[in-house]
Amino acid sequence: MEHRAKVGTLTLALLAFFLLISAPAHAQDFFDFKNFALPDIKLEPAKGSSLPPNLQISFFIISLSLIPYTIVCCTSFIRTTIMLSYLKSALGSTQALSNQLMMGITMSITFFIMWPVGQRIHDTAVQPYVQGAIDQPAFFDAFIQPVRDYMLAQTRDEDLILFGRLGKIAFKHPQDAPFRVIMPSYIMSEIKTGFFIGFLIYLPFLVVDMVVASVLMSMGMFMISPTTISLPFKLVLFTSLDGWHILINGLVRSINHPRWWPS
Repeated sequence: MEHRAKVGTLTLALLAFFLLISAPAHAQDFFDFKNFALPDIKLEPAKGSSLPPNLQISFFIISLSLIPYTIVCCTSFIRTTIMLSYLKSALGSTQALSNQLMMGITMSITFFIMWPVGQRIHDTAVQPYVQGAIDQPAFFDAFIQPVRDYMLAQTRDEDLILFGRLGKIAFKHPQDAPFRVIMPSYIMSEIKTGFFIGFLIYLPFLVVDMVVASVLMSMGMFMISPTTISLPFKLVLFTSLDGWHILINGLVRSINHPRWWPS
């Protein structure tokens, strides 16, 4: 059967090859990319800037490459991906919850949580800039302010004090802290919160593993892995309690809201 499949594939490949050779005009049209056009994209340096044009373009390209990392480090992506990683590990279903599926769920939940921040940026920065009410420096300040407010609402004061002391930067109020202090403080706080949520997720599944392991040992079944036996019971427990509803509800409610957050 396998030999027949190989012969059939080879026959189709040879047939396609001879068809291309026998029709050179059609083959030439098929491989002719003269009529294929790409959109015209031009990068022009800003006029009146003190930086040389090559440095402006270099900084622009570097900024584009850093945008994905900035989005990950300034949103609820950290907390969400840690929570889902611990859920995957606690359930023990590494094949059912693939990495692509986990990233898709994380991105959708992050998009849902960060929607008010994007709406605030649109109302206070994008629309005034498009209408010509503010210039470019004011646009950047208005663009970053909702992100700062969101990050400061999730950041612990001790983390801000830590990075302010390490960077030898003095500030009286969290709002006065520079962004280079807020960003690592926010990441540290989100990691702590994600680990605490992971600990709470692990507890019920750990109890199931301990009960299953105790039953197997009392029955003398030492060669059977407790993880394999406990997986169906974990799935029954998780689905019967509507675990996804509890997790997503707890995750969204764990987000601290700035003052301008819609009620």
